[in-house]
Amino acid sequence: MSPEKPSSHPILPARLSSTHRVRALIRKETRQMLRDKSTLTLGIILPMVLLLLFGFGLSLDVKHVPVAVVRDTSSPVTRDLFASLNRSSYFNPVMVNSWKEAEHLLRTGKTDAIVRRALKESADGIEHIQVIVNGRDSNTARIMQRYLEGAASGWASIRQSRFSFLSSGAIPQMAGRATAQTRIWYNAEQESRYFLIPGVTVLIMTLIGTLLTALVIAREWERGTYEALVATPVKRWEILVGKTVPYFVLGMIGLLLCLSAATWVFGVPMRGSLLLIIAGSAIYLLVALGMGLLISATVKNQFIASQIVLILSFLPTLMLSG
Repeated sequence: MSPEKPSSHPILPARLSSTHRVRALIRKETRQMLRDKSTLTLGIILPMVLLLLFGFGLSLDVKHVPVAVVRDTSSPVTRDLFASLNRSSYFNPVMVNSWKEAEHLLRTGKTDAIVRRALKESADGIEHIQVIVNGRDSNTARIMQRYLEGAASGWASIRQSRFSFLSSGAIPQMAGRATAQTRIWYNAEQESRYFLIPGVTVLIMTLIGTLLTALVIAREWERGTYEALVATPVKRWEILVGKTVPYFVLGMIGLLLCLSAATWVFGVPMRGSLLLIIAGSAIYLLVALGMGLLISATVKNQFIASQIVLILSFLPTLMLSG
């Protein structure tokens, strides 16, 4: 008998190492993820859509507010105040001839505030300005009230300094008076998008990160492939790592897209350490992915898992994201 020829195929090891098993799981999960268009849409396109939707649609800034200024022919106060409001980008003042006309504009919604000179002068000769704000939207009303009070105070200070200069013939002395100079750091322009966009980014990463993994194991249970996966010599932690890494990379891509859109589209300044932001976001994303895996392994149903994600991640983050 002739001796048997050696096989040309390499002899596979009887037991693969843990590293090989994890790599195989990551490769398998990555291929499934790339073939599933809904997962790619959820991880890349949906964060951008939500950021653009919230960024352009949600704003707490009040600009170009229509304001009716009641004309007073007996005093130049209203004329000077109208000019002061007209120089501000927050107001669109309109001069009206009577109180009834201003009230009609306020009732019909054509103006949001009325400014007029007080009917009675005080004994000390100080001019008093009456400001009436439409309070149907309490948040907008408070903002308009502060804006109008600030504009009136600035106008009054300029007017007092000018009259003091003309009466004394010199620069007025401020002895015996204390003035406060307020400076706002980190958001000098008081733009609401500077604090809304970062909060929305956290909200999006929580929702997307949890949803990405909340459907993974539940999908395996519904398709009946999870039993076959468990039958292989794969440990539990290897399954978790293999199912987390691909979606972690996808979530980080979505995060970088959100940061780029926040900087280049909405003009939010990126100050501080970018590496620290990415590192902190990576840790936060891992927590969200772990929460999704826990929900998916517990529920074993994609629809119920998605509903639980909305309750446990979206609503708390919406209230706590700032």
